[in-house]
Amino acid sequence: MSIKTRLAVAIAAAIPTLSNSAFASTSVDEVIVVTPNRMPLSIEQSLSVVHLIERDQIEQMNPKSVVDLLETLPGVSVTRNGGPAQSASVSIRGSSSDHVLLLIDGVRTGSATLGSASFSALSPEMIERIEVVNGPRAALWGSDAIGGVIQIFTRRLTSGQGVVTGEIGSDSYARGSGALGLAHGAGQSSVSLSWEQSDGFDVRRDGEADDDGYERLGVGLVGEQPLSAQWRAFWVGQLSQGDYDYDNSAPYANRADYSNHLWQLGLDYQGSEQYSELKFGQMRDSNRNFRDGVAGKSLYETRRDQVSWQHGFQTGNLDVTGGLDYTKESVAGSYEQDERDIWAAYLAGRYEHERWTAEAALRFDEVESLDNETSYQLSTAYNFTSSWQLALGYATGFKVPTFNDLYWPNLGNPALQAETSENWELTLSYQGDNLSAYISGFDNEVDNLIDWAKTGEKDEFGWDIYKPSNVHRADLQGVELGAEIGFWGLEHQLAYTYLNAEDHQGNELEGRSEHQLDYGVSYRVDQLDLRMDYRYQGKRSEGDTNFDGQTDYLAPYHNLDLSVGYQLHTHWQLRLKLNNLLDEELISNGNYLGPDTQWFVSLSYRNF
Repeated sequence: MSIKTRLAVAIAAAIPTLSNSAFASTSVDEVIVVTPNRMPLSIEQSLSVVHLIERDQIEQMNPKSVVDLLETLPGVSVTRNGGPAQSASVSIRGSSSDHVLLLIDGVRTGSATLGSASFSALSPEMIERIEVVNGPRAALWGSDAIGGVIQIFTRRLTSGQGVVTGEIGSDSYARGSGALGLAHGAGQSSVSLSWEQSDGFDVRRDGEADDDGYERLGVGLVGEQPLSAQWRAFWVGQLSQGDYDYDNSAPYANRADYSNHLWQLGLDYQGSEQYSELKFGQMRDSNRNFRDGVAGKSLYETRRDQVSWQHGFQTGNLDVTGGLDYTKESVAGSYEQDERDIWAAYLAGRYEHERWTAEAALRFDEVESLDNETSYQLSTAYNFTSSWQLALGYATGFKVPTFNDLYWPNLGNPALQAETSENWELTLSYQGDNLSAYISGFDNEVDNLIDWAKTGEKDEFGWDIYKPSNVHRADLQGVELGAEIGFWGLEHQLAYTYLNAEDHQGNELEGRSEHQLDYGVSYRVDQLDLRMDYRYQGKRSEGDTNFDGQTDYLAPYHNLDLSVGYQLHTHWQLRLKLNNLLDEELISNGNYLGPDTQWFVSLSYRNF
């Protein structure tokens, strides 16, 4: 979240997503988001719980991964399998990681074989801002948006702006990055580049006794070109590639390399009361595993071609938007079926009358070789004053089975159905000059969960054979609290989540904490800025790992990070970052270890 941000900055960061004059009623102090409703609205107007992480906060926190940013938000928890480049999963309100939809500039990302998105491949240096919506949004975005939606926007600068950064740190860490804004006639583009490498640390205490390092490279391009007073062309491109080590016993793989790219081309029309947008894009996700430099058989590759048309209009107090989405998913491997088409149509509206606001959305998805899915959401809110609002919402969601679930050779189950959800939430929020806060209660019931269970059969080596089926249900209930407070020159951010997550038998879901607390405070004076981030992570269930009929838990932990920046000159800044100052064992998943206390020093030059 953010208390106040200039409208021009917010809209510019949202390009190439819709930002049209039909919403000119917003003031210069309002923060514009586009993910909750697929139309630009201020955070104050949104009836959903939405959080915003902007570029200045990213620079001040100096994170080493996207999940470092996400886990500071209410309702968001992270499970790590090592360091910044090793795999990590993100959960919103207790959902499974594959129930969180990740978009990059409106392009759907993630593996169609594994079902979840990779948050480790993208460097924070490539990011302008992040919007996070807590709660289902399938009625607008389709499959996967059961727990919520995360949308990342590529970094952009105005023409003539440039920035270069160099950094070193613990574990032989090194980073070089830069970004540049370019003009071409009335249009402009931004190019960003980031390279980093580290020797890493030993990510498992029961694995190979060696450091698990990584290297990654990222290139980003985003821009637009006005064609007339009402027509505009825009484009986005990203490339992320690298490799990382992980622990595994011989002869299994212990190293992976990846190469991901996405691109999008679009054309939009912006009228006084209506707008229209057409986009073409593609995402490719490729990951190959190795053992001591020898390529293994496990290649995971997804290609997703996407076409989207959206049209909207405003009349009086009514805003309406709708459109068509087409996605073609294809995967590499020996699958019985290795591609599928998904067609979708959606319609959404928003109406304001005096103190009341109502929203509704409906979406129909036709998924090749699977049942059709219809999703909808209804929300209403009452504004007691200009600052206080009470909102009630109901939404359904779904997730289609992955290619592994359906067509894995000899094990997949083509008869699987989509996982589905029903969610209720009630939110009380306050928006003031120096205080922004909310408290939200939610109840999300997820049915038809796919579970890979023993069949009772053995393979040729005597191992148990597992196959998937729709057998499980999960009940996710909780309360989340978020607040930003500004006083005495200090900016405070508070995030607390209480979660009760159980399966259909009343057992605690693994990897979820009942309590999670995050507190951040920042201070700026003259050339100096400071930020401290504290996190309490409650105990997490591991299931019955000792096979004694008792639930086992990961120990809770506390974490404290500190970032200090000093403006050496108008254009030069020196920054020191210290992670895990308490030197605790930051274990969020089984035997996977977190880092000890780490230090990083960076020097940046910018001409603006």
